Amino acid sequence: MTQELYITGIESADALLNRDGTALMIGMLLDQQVPMEWAFTGPYTIRKRLGHLDPKRIAAMNVDEFVAICSE
Repeated sequence: MTQELYITGIESADALLNRDGTALMIGMLLDQQVPMEWAFTGPYTIRKRLGHLDPKRIAAMNVDEFVAICSE
């Protein structure tokens, strides 16, 4: 049985969480720091800004560049 998550109130952000395990993991990590709805919207926002959510590419980024993107 497959269950769908509806956490953020943004249909496309919830769809990303449901299809991308990396997005779900990032949301869980962010949930430790900020309100749940905002945390689980984080992966969607990062993907919109970077054009991807590839953990290897993110890890290879310059830290200051990634921080700037997350701070927009």
